[in-house]
Amino acid sequence: MENLLNSKNKESLKFLLTFPLFNQDTFESRKKELLSLDINGIFSSGNLQLNKIFILGKGSVGLVTLARYRKRYYALKIRRTDANRPNMYDEVLYQSLANSIGVGPFLVNFSENFILMEFVRGSNIIDWYNSARISRKRKIICTALILEQCYALDCLKLDHGQLNRLDCHIIIAKDDKPTILDFETSSTRRRVSNITSASQSIFLNGPIYSQLQNSIHYDRNQIVKKIKGYKSEINQERFDDIFNMLGL
Repeated sequence: MENLLNSKNKESLKFLLTFPLFNQDTFESRKKELLSLDINGIFSSGNLQLNKIFILGKGSVGLVTLARYRKRYYALKIRRTDANRPNMYDEVLYQSLANSIGVGPFLVNFSENFILMEFVRGSNIIDWYNSARISRKRKIICTALILEQCYALDCLKLDHGQLNRLDCHIIIAKDDKPTILDFETSSTRRRVSNITSASQSIFLNGPIYSQLQNSIHYDRNQIVKKIKGYKSEINQERFDDIFNMLGL
């Protein structure tokens, strides 16, 4: 892979560091900031193509690219120049809170415009659940792990904010472990809805609902009632009511 930091052609690096609005001063400042984090490589790699460059992800706040730090590969989130926030510090705070309970990619380093974190190798949740190689039991166990992580976030009073779209915010590693990604819209100042959002996506109308329909059997009206009960009173007993629908 070509290291964009060392390439004589700086156009790809300029594009990534200042997306979507290039400015020479911004580029020079961000490159210096990047080097201060001891990052020695940025690479075109990932499933998403943007202006002939491959990246790991793209959101309203930042681009995620593959980076090298101290001879190992990590994911680097770069704040977009048109982001609706002046820095990445809130996201760092929320992701570090999630890390404190074992949720999310672990943080490695950060600055005003960059977050360096664990690079989770794995499959998109849709591809994983749709795979004929994944057994019914493995799907149910993975779903249980997702719910347990969501409940842990609820107990922490940290709302992820986007878990109604599990397909965009969960990756499944080779050991079947799910990782919740992207804490850019997270908050500790609003009512948590991690379990309610994820449960609706899992049991009622979300991207993995059709796959789980064939793996577990439950009454739709019953799960709606249990989700409403949990929403009105967040506690272990209400969570168990939902969790036990998996039949483990």
